[in-house]
Amino acid sequence: MVSERIDREQLCGQNPRCFLHLKLAIENPVEFYRIEVEILDINDNPPEFPSAEVSLRIYELASLGARFPIQPAQDSDVGTNTLQTYHLSANDNFNLNVKARTDGGKFPELVLERALDRELRAVHRLVLTAEDGGSPPRSSKMHITIQVLDANDNHPVFDKPSYGARLVENSPVGTLVVKLNATDVDEGPNGDIRYSLSSHNSAALRQMFAIDEQTGEIRVQGKLDFEEATVYEIEVEAKDMGSPTMEEHCSVVVEIVDVNDNAPEVILTSFSSSLSEDALPGTVVAVIHVRDKDSGEQGKVQCHVSPDLPFQLRKDFEHQYSLLTRTYLDREHVAFYNVTISASDMGSPPLSQQTILPIALADINDNAPQFEQASYEVLVAENNPVGSVLIIVSAVDPDSEQNSRLSYSILRVGGTDPGLDPTRYLSIHPTSGRVSAKLPFDYEQTTYFQFHVEVSDGGSPALRNRTLVHVFIADQNDNAPKVHFPRIEEDSAAQFRISPFTYPPALITKVVAMDADSGRNAWLSYHLVEATDPGLFSVALRSGEIRIMRALQENDASAHELLVVVRDSGEPPLSTAVTLVVLVEEKGPEALQGSEAQATDSGGLPTITLYLIVSLVLISTVSLVGLAALVVRYLRRGSTPPARGCCVESVDTLRPPSGPIFGHSRYQPKQGDTVMGVQVMATAPPAPRYRSCFSPVSDISEFMFVKPSVGPAGANLLEHMSLAAGVRLLDSRLDREALCGQSPTCSLHLQLVMENPLQLHRVEVDILDVNDNAPQFPKQEVALEITEVANPGTRLPLEVAEDPDMGSNSIATYELSPSAYFALSINVRGDGVKMPEIVLEKALDREKAAVHHLTLTALDGGNPVKSGTAKIAIHVLDANDNPPVCDPPISKVHLEENVPVGTLVTKLNVTDLDEGPNGEVEYSFKTSNNAPGKFTRLFDLDPLTGEIRTKAPLDYEESSAYEIAVRARDKGSPAMEGHCHLRVELIDINDNSPEIVLTSLSSPVQEDAIPGTVIALIGVKDSDSGDNGQVRLQIAKDLPFKLVSSFKEHFSLVTDGPLDREKASEYNITVRATDSGSPQRSAQKTIFLQIADVNDNAPNFSSPSYTAHIQENSLPGTFVFSVSASDPDEGSNAKLSYSMLDNGMQDLPISTYFQIDQDNGTIYTIQALDYEQDKVFQVPVEVKDAGSPALSSTAVVHVFVMDQNDNAPTIVYPSVPKGSAFHQAIPASAEPGYLVSKIVAVDADSGHNAWLSYQLEETAETLPFRVEHRSGEIRVARTLRESEAPYRLVVEVRDNGTPSISASVAIVISLEENMQDFAKSMDLPKSSPKDPNITLYLIISLVSISLVSCVTFGIMGARCLRAGSGSSWTLMGCCRGTGRKPTSHFRGQLKPDGFIKYLDVGGAGLTSQAQQYTSCFSPMSDQSDFLFVKPFSHSSTAESMAAYEQATSTLASPCDGQAQPNTDWRFSQTQRPGTSGSQNGEEGGAWPNNQFDTEMLQAMILASANEAADGNATLGAGTGTMGLSARYGPQFTLQHVPDYRQNVYIPGSTATLSNAAGKRDAKNAASSGGNKKKSNKKEKK
Repeated sequence: MVSERIDREQLCGQNPRCFLHLKLAIENPVEFYRIEVEILDINDNPPEFPSAEVSLRIYELASLGARFPIQPAQDSDVGTNTLQTYHLSANDNFNLNVKARTDGGKFPELVLERALDRELRAVHRLVLTAEDGGSPPRSSKMHITIQVLDANDNHPVFDKPSYGARLVENSPVGTLVVKLNATDVDEGPNGDIRYSLSSHNSAALRQMFAIDEQTGEIRVQGKLDFEEATVYEIEVEAKDMGSPTMEEHCSVVVEIVDVNDNAPEVILTSFSSSLSEDALPGTVVAVIHVRDKDSGEQGKVQCHVSPDLPFQLRKDFEHQYSLLTRTYLDREHVAFYNVTISASDMGSPPLSQQTILPIALADINDNAPQFEQASYEVLVAENNPVGSVLIIVSAVDPDSEQNSRLSYSILRVGGTDPGLDPTRYLSIHPTSGRVSAKLPFDYEQTTYFQFHVEVSDGGSPALRNRTLVHVFIADQNDNAPKVHFPRIEEDSAAQFRISPFTYPPALITKVVAMDADSGRNAWLSYHLVEATDPGLFSVALRSGEIRIMRALQENDASAHELLVVVRDSGEPPLSTAVTLVVLVEEKGPEALQGSEAQATDSGGLPTITLYLIVSLVLISTVSLVGLAALVVRYLRRGSTPPARGCCVESVDTLRPPSGPIFGHSRYQPKQGDTVMGVQVMATAPPAPRYRSCFSPVSDISEFMFVKPSVGPAGANLLEHMSLAAGVRLLDSRLDREALCGQSPTCSLHLQLVMENPLQLHRVEVDILDVNDNAPQFPKQEVALEITEVANPGTRLPLEVAEDPDMGSNSIATYELSPSAYFALSINVRGDGVKMPEIVLEKALDREKAAVHHLTLTALDGGNPVKSGTAKIAIHVLDANDNPPVCDPPISKVHLEENVPVGTLVTKLNVTDLDEGPNGEVEYSFKTSNNAPGKFTRLFDLDPLTGEIRTKAPLDYEESSAYEIAVRARDKGSPAMEGHCHLRVELIDINDNSPEIVLTSLSSPVQEDAIPGTVIALIGVKDSDSGDNGQVRLQIAKDLPFKLVSSFKEHFSLVTDGPLDREKASEYNITVRATDSGSPQRSAQKTIFLQIADVNDNAPNFSSPSYTAHIQENSLPGTFVFSVSASDPDEGSNAKLSYSMLDNGMQDLPISTYFQIDQDNGTIYTIQALDYEQDKVFQVPVEVKDAGSPALSSTAVVHVFVMDQNDNAPTIVYPSVPKGSAFHQAIPASAEPGYLVSKIVAVDADSGHNAWLSYQLEETAETLPFRVEHRSGEIRVARTLRESEAPYRLVVEVRDNGTPSISASVAIVISLEENMQDFAKSMDLPKSSPKDPNITLYLIISLVSISLVSCVTFGIMGARCLRAGSGSSWTLMGCCRGTGRKPTSHFRGQLKPDGFIKYLDVGGAGLTSQAQQYTSCFSPMSDQSDFLFVKPFSHSSTAESMAAYEQATSTLASPCDGQAQPNTDWRFSQTQRPGTSGSQNGEEGGAWPNNQFDTEMLQAMILASANEAADGNATLGAGTGTMGLSARYGPQFTLQHVPDYRQNVYIPGSTATLSNAAGKRDAKNAASSGGNKKKSNKKEKK
């Protein structure tokens, strides 16, 4: 039964027959049936037009018989019910023509039967009716509106033939000049007017004015200048937008009003930019011409210069001035002038112009060179290398160039030595002033000399100056001391005899030596280097007196050999040795006993003391005066940083000009100048004779110099003057047109300058015109265009001819060759120019004559008459009056389907009788309602050639034929078109593969499904027909499935055997369909079939047992292991859960220690594990799936606990309570290696964690015991010494774990018996302090002040040398600072074991605030730290003495009263000195490299020596303690301080400070015995 209304047109469209194909499926059993239902048509649809209204546009010039197709109506019905005919409403101009296609389609066309006239009727309205053949018939109507398009047959017309306007010059851009108005009676583009400037206007006028093409407004777009043009005549044309266009012309005259807008112009006629500075007042520097382009009062100009300049202006005559010097000039005062010349006009407001003349003064040699200093001082060290620079002298000369080029030389003038010639020793560089030494100097021969340096410039004549240089020669230590007493031969010794009863301090002898050097280099010191008995004799450090230090004894030797070394204080020091032999004889002469006391009590000062005082006063005075002078000099110059030192002021000089001032030069004229001999010559002084040049710029003949002369060859000479006769003669032909152009009058203005006396004259020459030029047209051939529909009276403007002549010789008239269509019209502009125009007199016909050739002649008014011609070609433009025609109008083409894209279907043959754009045809598709736009997607039409090609594949099954309508339209205005019809029929081929349709699919299917179960229903179809549509279907044979055919093109897919999901969980079944075409085509479709699972597999572990490791003491929740099982089933059958089983092997359930995640099988700890308690666990794990029924399996995890170092070592022996010590007594005479005790310890851990090691904890002092690293045995390491306090040892026992854990035990070791107190033998009797020696103080003061002075002057010399590297060096210039800040530094040298070897604290650079530091020994017997206390300065003698006393008293008493030292200067623990056993006593110390440090160290050691060796004791007594042990304890030895004893000799002592001597003295003291005093336990810190 039909469930709803059936619409045949909707189901089958335009097919002649319509069928519905149905499929019926019946179950139980499955059966398929096919049903076919035919649908019959009824007349239920009327014909329908695409639109109810349509509009056509037809050109009024369209030819009769022109056809205009109308879109046909469409009827959905078929057969007799479809469209049958059309009807057109009655009208006078159009008829209806109906064309029938081969497929039965009918197309209506309108045919023009009568010509159209837009002026009579612009719009036609028609009604088209479509009617079908049904019963009753049905119809529809469409309203057609035809608009007649206008032809361009009217030209624009201006409301005025000409326009006029007045503008002020300099009017702003955009100022409105005039607005034009033109009208055109045509409509549309034919009546749309565009304005433009005619091509006859010049390019300059086009840049000056612009016209709006829409409104016709003319506006200013350039700068209007009255001086350039007073009147502008503008040619304007109005053109419509028709095709072809029509135009009209008019003229606009614009008058310009003048304003004062031009500033005066200053022109240099003659100018000399270089002027000698000795030029006299009144010298002419420049000749100036002024002009103003304005007229009247606005063109009058006045000039002036600034009254502050040494120049003035003199007015020679109208518009000409001369610039003169007003006063004398001085180049050194002002070397360059910028002379500003101001010119102002008389306009309102007045305008002015300034011109700057750069005038450079040429130099003359009027200044002598000057040295920077009147005299120079230089200090030179003797033995200087040859070629060393002593000084650089410098002089300046304010002159420039050659006059300032300086040359230096040395004059032969002697110094202190009259016979000394400086040129023998010195040389000077002639240009740089660098004085160098030719020979080395010798201070012992010459200490001072002077010489003169002369400098001369390069002027003519040369000027000179000189300066005096003082040379001071500084001494160097190049002479060794000479011993004057005792006088002995080389390799011999002087003998002296003394009595055995000589007592100290008896004078044995005195060594007298002298040094040829001076200053410090001559300061001598005496040293006893070797002696048979070092403690028996001593030598005075400064006097050389040799005295006996103790009473002679019987066991003393009878002969004593003494080696005395005399050493100076130079750098490096030089020395001389003398050997003395002292013989002890019973009858020897009595020694001079008490001589020292007698000399002291004599009431007067010793001679050496007096000399020292005088030297001290002199050096102090010189140092203070020198420092004061430098400070004052520095303060004076310190405010402004000097350029060459603080004592030399910089002099700014002007740089002289680079080139010569006077000489010959040539004037280079500007472009456009006509030169009449250009040559400029200037000499010094300026010559009164000049050359001249003329320039015809504007109305002024500019010239530069006087005296006319003939110019160079090749110049365009206008005239020259005979100086003797005073007559002007023409030198070449005059051309008025070249000189004055189109000016009505032509004059040459010349200026004549005469000399002796100087006079200026102005000459004016009028040049008259002759008819020497014929008229000429801009173009010899002119092409014009005019439409064939142009109305008579149309004008065509022509370009005017040009004639350079003026007046009657200019153009008079024009003539045109005879023509039946054209005539000549001449218009005269306001400026008198005649404008020719061609006027159309008769209508044109392009078909009769397409081109007209004419000749235009221009005639002037001269005698004889001259003429010029131009050829004119007038082209008649065609009107679009012929539509395109298609031949044939209807065609048919057969084409196979699926041809390649781009295949040519056909080429249309269309012709148009018009020419140009009217005959150029463009092709386009015209769509229809039966298949609107469908063929446009399949076919491509070339719009120019008319070729139709395929642009997409063609399919016979989609459509077997295509109806194509093509529109051919020309490019005329308005365009006309024709129509072509083409039918394309397709030929079918086997191009469609079979199509497989899956009707139904049952997926997934249970894996236990029985064979024969239906899986899917499949249908096949092929769009091709016949054999190409017969299809076979098949699948692969190795699958457990098969195909069963239900009926035609329908199949069932069923199972053909048992299924197993674990073997194959899914199938890709490929169904292949093949047709019977040729060649055959096939298609395939893959059916994806899933197999549903059933629970038929138990889960399995990857291994029956697993091994895991975990550290003991791990936190609860620590990951242990993760087990994994697999189940080949899927879904809930493969969802696994894990659990632990209790095996009963541990005391507690396994769940007490571990837990397992039931989802992923991860095992975690519940509590911390202890390796010492349980070392391994067995954890049974069960896995179970979620199937029904559930399946399961088990596995075992072996968990091994790994040991950690969590137990400290336990000391088994000795067992003492915590906080107590184990006491052990040993014999005091125990030898090294003696076993004291043994430490026994155990560790509860295992492996490396239980490996134990033993060691002693570090203490402040080294203990005489050691412990075995592995066994724990404590043994004596070295020989024990006497000690009342027992030894306390802390033994640490450490395991080998990471991190390691340790335990410790304290052991107190005491000796069995007490030894004799060794400290008593160390005490020495204290001596009363000696009275201070004034000579020693004077020496120290003298050395300190000399050192400060030398260092100060040394730093100044270094700075001078450093400053002199980049500029001239002067002695007085050394006072300026270098800008460096003094930075203190710490220099120290540490031994590898951390003990101080050498220490120096000072400042970088000796300034007035240089700081030194004092030191003191800490009285701590176990550390002996070096501490640094507050800094102090020693700039004066009193302060130096105080510093010395403080240094000597530092070691004489503890530093208890001293302020707490700054912790910033304290050494770290690793740098502090250790005990006596921590340092190698044989290792020598480093000697300080600073003189002050040396003296301070000597003072400290001297104080220590005085304390330790009071009386006649030797310095080395008492195990090398240097006398410090009595105060600081027996542990404090010289090993706690830097060891300087190998390098220092102490004045007044009987021994040198050496480790070897100390050891030897210690042995002697021990063998001789002495009083020993028991040392205190520990002094208070």
